[in-house]
Amino acid sequence: MSTRWIDVYRKEWPRVAAVQAMALGGASLLAGRKTQTNLRALSVMNAMTMCAHQYEEYVDPGSFPGMVNVGMFKSEQPLNYPFNAHSAMCANIFFRALYVPAMLFPKVKWLGLPPVLLGIFQAFAHGLLAPRVPAHSKYSPGMLTAVLLHLPIGITYLSALRRQGPIGRGNWLKSIAVLVVFFAGGVAYPNIHNRDKNSPYPFTEHQMGPYLPAIEHAAEADTTP
Repeated sequence: MSTRWIDVYRKEWPRVAAVQAMALGGASLLAGRKTQTNLRALSVMNAMTMCAHQYEEYVDPGSFPGMVNVGMFKSEQPLNYPFNAHSAMCANIFFRALYVPAMLFPKVKWLGLPPVLLGIFQAFAHGLLAPRVPAHSKYSPGMLTAVLLHLPIGITYLSALRRQGPIGRGNWLKSIAVLVVFFAGGVAYPNIHNRDKNSPYPFTEHQMGPYLPAIEHAAEADTTP
């Protein structure tokens, strides 16, 4: 192994280990999905994954805010507009809250399905949609937890649920209604209500990630005579 790769691994081995843990967890679930029947345990794992997912988005690597404000919205002041640290906090509280009913009432199908469907959607959004946003890489913060954990947990949960009998049209419709209310009241409203060009709650430069050079370049262009 070349010295260059050893140097890279010496610096990144904790992250490599974290990805390895996620991959092993997801693969183990898929391998045992034909015998897994504990819906509450799967809901707990799904909730834990959401916590890890938010960590990946906002801490390490943590550049999700930069991808949103710079890559998606082309904001001229991406540190705090239109997405800011306060609106992110509010929305992500609702994200975690969605998982609570599924853990408390595992036998109620229409309460267990919404977080599962959200997790599968996260895998699709971070894995396929987000990389299409003008970006500096094909990686979207949140993609690893969504693809390696949310997706396998979701597949395993649906498999276990179907073994208990038909899910039923009514449960699907109620689940979709819960998600509509969640996205409207828990995601759209906090972000629209807290959108403020004078927001005192900026993201950090770290949370801008590779999008920071784009911000600095825009600032230099504004000051050029």
